[in-house]
Amino acid sequence: MRRSLPTLLFVLFCQWSPGAAFAAPTHVRDVEGVAEYRLPNGLQVLLIPDASKPTTTVNVTYRVGSRMENYGETGMAHLLEHLMFKSSRTMANVGAELSKRGMNFNGTTSDDRTNYYETFPADAASLDWVLKVEAERMTGAKVIKRDLDSEMTVVRNEMESGENNPVQMLIQKTHAAAYQWHNYGKSTIGARSDVENVDISRLQAFYRTWYQPDNATLIVAGAFDPKRALATIDAQFGKLPKPTRRLPPTYTVEPVQDGDRTVTLRRVGGQQALLVSYHMPALTSPDYPAFEIIANTLADTPSGRLHKRLVEKGLATGVFGWADRNAEPGLLSAGAVLRQDGPLAEAEKVLVDTVEGLKTEPITQEELQRTQVQWAKALDQTLADPQALCVALSEAIAAGDWRLLFALRDRLQAVTLDQVNAVAKQWLLSSNRTLGRFIPTEQPERTPLAQRVDPSVTLKDFKPREALSAGEAFDASPQNIDARSRTFTLPSGMKVALLPKKSRGGTVKVALALHIGNLESLQGQRTVADLVGDLLASGTQHKSRAQISDAFDALKTDWSIDSDVLNGATVSLDTRREQLVPALQLLGEILREPAFPKEEFEQRVRQGIGALERSASDPNKVATLALGRAMQPWPLDDPRHRASVAESIDALKAVTLEQVVSFYRQQWGAGHAELSIVGDFDAAEVEPLLRRWLDGWVAAVPYQRVPQPGSKVTGVKLDSPLADKPNAIVYGSLPIALADTDADAPALALATHVLGAGGFDSRLLTRLRQQDGLSYGAGAFIHAGSFEPAGSIGFYAIFAPQNRARVQQAFTEELARFAKDGITAAELVTAKRAMAAGRATRRADDGAIAHGWVDKLELGRTWAFDAEQDAKLQALTLDQVNAAIRRWLAPEKVNWSWAGDFTKQP
Repeated sequence: MRRSLPTLLFVLFCQWSPGAAFAAPTHVRDVEGVAEYRLPNGLQVLLIPDASKPTTTVNVTYRVGSRMENYGETGMAHLLEHLMFKSSRTMANVGAELSKRGMNFNGTTSDDRTNYYETFPADAASLDWVLKVEAERMTGAKVIKRDLDSEMTVVRNEMESGENNPVQMLIQKTHAAAYQWHNYGKSTIGARSDVENVDISRLQAFYRTWYQPDNATLIVAGAFDPKRALATIDAQFGKLPKPTRRLPPTYTVEPVQDGDRTVTLRRVGGQQALLVSYHMPALTSPDYPAFEIIANTLADTPSGRLHKRLVEKGLATGVFGWADRNAEPGLLSAGAVLRQDGPLAEAEKVLVDTVEGLKTEPITQEELQRTQVQWAKALDQTLADPQALCVALSEAIAAGDWRLLFALRDRLQAVTLDQVNAVAKQWLLSSNRTLGRFIPTEQPERTPLAQRVDPSVTLKDFKPREALSAGEAFDASPQNIDARSRTFTLPSGMKVALLPKKSRGGTVKVALALHIGNLESLQGQRTVADLVGDLLASGTQHKSRAQISDAFDALKTDWSIDSDVLNGATVSLDTRREQLVPALQLLGEILREPAFPKEEFEQRVRQGIGALERSASDPNKVATLALGRAMQPWPLDDPRHRASVAESIDALKAVTLEQVVSFYRQQWGAGHAELSIVGDFDAAEVEPLLRRWLDGWVAAVPYQRVPQPGSKVTGVKLDSPLADKPNAIVYGSLPIALADTDADAPALALATHVLGAGGFDSRLLTRLRQQDGLSYGAGAFIHAGSFEPAGSIGFYAIFAPQNRARVQQAFTEELARFAKDGITAAELVTAKRAMAAGRATRRADDGAIAHGWVDKLELGRTWAFDAEQDAKLQALTLDQVNAAIRRWLAPEKVNWSWAGDFTKQP
């Protein structure tokens, strides 16, 4: 397999000439910062320039998904998505070529569409190359038997991985029962028999039919020159001929359901789950916005009716729900997760009564407005993020027209309470419910027949709004981040970094770290420390949990807080310029004035026990826990101890609210903390607030970081048998006494990239996925200590349990070869390029900069450290990397942990 394109071919890829273009693209319309064009061959083009982020995203959406699959072809759209990363007319491996350039890329398949995207540091040559690749695989993918044979087993392994999740499988089985004829009832990943036996000629015909310019939308978003990009698009895509074939329509209409249905799924797992689904109209229907309101009213946490009646009452540990946004009539679904011994029958009754009880207990104005505020906030955040916007537009395209994204916003804001409640009465009927049970009824109720509505009808009164404000073209280099940032220490001891910059939509990212306790004070406090962060979010002296959630929604602010015994607390805010000050004030109230409500404490304990019970049968969690316990065998009360599931459950059952409150009052404070704010804000306005924000909040217990030395355990082999799990996992860890300041740290990071962190271009994924077809996901990663020389090189793979011996052999052979021969000169070059691009892409994210500053403030560093590491990486020689591999990589010392059902061997 080729590992890189010849230089001449790369130059040809990147050349473009406006004079050589075909018929000029036709400008169609401009809507809220999105410019639409159409090529003569039918290709739709959307350009969304945004100079505020130094990255570019290219997205191609094809209007084909599992809905278009015929008998015997289930999973074909998804399988084809995988093959699009294999060979094409001029490339032996598309995925490897993308990985070599350090691009963030993926492909996804749904009911109505398939999309592919790449995000990379803004660069005209890179954009030209990506557009060339997308144009080539639009009609020039090979789709050959050899690629199908290796990728089929990978897709099957992905299928097996999904089958490990009981809730995911319950959703799949329930939806299959809800549909008798329509393809929405078939899982996108397909039937195993179809995936295993698909005929290559049928797959090729499917590709030739649907992967054509007149069935695709190309989106370019982020930092780029629109005129130059359009000329390149014209040159690359314009030469593709307009198809003469007629796209086959989908015409199956699901009949009105004539009675409630029930499906029961029996599998091994640590939890129970319930799901109810009701047929509903398509996204373009006038009734659709009401279903968004209904779904959120039912399933929102913490304000939804199901949360209050199931979770707060102790009947369930969590609830969820959504309304399908499909091109054709879909489903409204709501569900609940229960502990293994939870009251299933009682919870089922409450679930059904709550959903269908909307007829007699109508939705309120407060519930309507809550969804409207949350939806507006979510859309604002999407519009400010080019990659997220591309994905959102893909879903709207799948539903019929990209403008539906903006139209749905307006329709949701305009929907009335009477309309919502009328829809609930009409559709939320027992005869329209799928929970699986058939009951004869003399006079069954019937819902109306859901009809598809033409997007043009829905859009006839749509009026676009003004586009979001543009941000600045920001140079995200370490040198510029340091130059644009101001750092200082508050009288309280908190270290602060402020980086004001214009951002798209006026977004601001805040990161805060609070450090607590010491080795002596944290003894036996693991469970208590973990609970504090959860309970801080549960209410203050002035606001309930629901009021806190509503207040952040009104401020269009996302927030999170996590705490644990070793790392203290990490807080994040994602807000906007005009909401930053009130959002910080609200966060200050949460941190300084918690109420610790008893009912929320009891609820969190129940949820924690439920999560632990589920983890006991999750191969991923079982394998990692076993490995961590073996490598770090600290005493039970030591804060560094890795508790078993049983130990953690016992600790949760024993913990009291008084212990949590006492721990907070004694050990929490802002005396040892770091805060960073990055984005569109006025530093002169914010700094005075910060000086009085957490002033005087000092912990009674002095802080001293708990030492975390590296493991000395090597060569351990662990087996964790789990019954009835069709997907297994293996983790490996090689402890190394490595600090991130060591001379060998850059060399080992590059070596690990080549071995397993470089995506499709890495040795392990090439062997386990590309060559042997054993694993959907496999690779390696490295950690180097920042405080002490405590590092490790890790390995992982998911696979079918019967393939364990082959997976083990692959790891053994690849690690031995790597330790003996090292890397090649070609791998050195491509790894340097990919790693540099990846680091630049991460620095282009304001949230990553904010959290990066927090880490650096704690360590007494600036971004100059990153610049030094980048320079050391680029200066590495082949001899230096291979010498580091020989010094550090010892395959016989790797600790391995296997988890899965290994009773059925080939």
